[in-house]
Amino acid sequence: MKLAEKIHSDGRKLYSYPFRVYFLDCAPGESPTVIISVPKKLFKRAVRRNLIRRRTREAFRHIRGEYTSSVDGRHLMLVYTATEILDYGTITAGLGAALGKIQ
Repeated sequence: MKLAEKIHSDGRKLYSYPFRVYFLDCAPGESPTVIISVPKKLFKRAVRRNLIRRRTREAFRHIRGEYTSSVDGRHLMLVYTATEILDYGTITAGLGAALGKIQ
């Protein structure tokens, strides 16, 4: 079973616009992983999916330090659910709200 399938099936989930977040505690000896998913059903063009992925990755890199207690030791899967391409500030705010809800 792939890691993404395991996080999706066994992990817990929450929603904070524009992300649905799935998270699962790491097993001993595993390193935490972050998976960013942008559905092809919402954005047909790979260029747009990649743009959203890059913005999300950069936002996560900048705010990771503020949420180390909720992120450390967990696998995360971030699924982008908005139907339009949002600007970097909105993505950062949504990601911060989502990571703040993880307990």
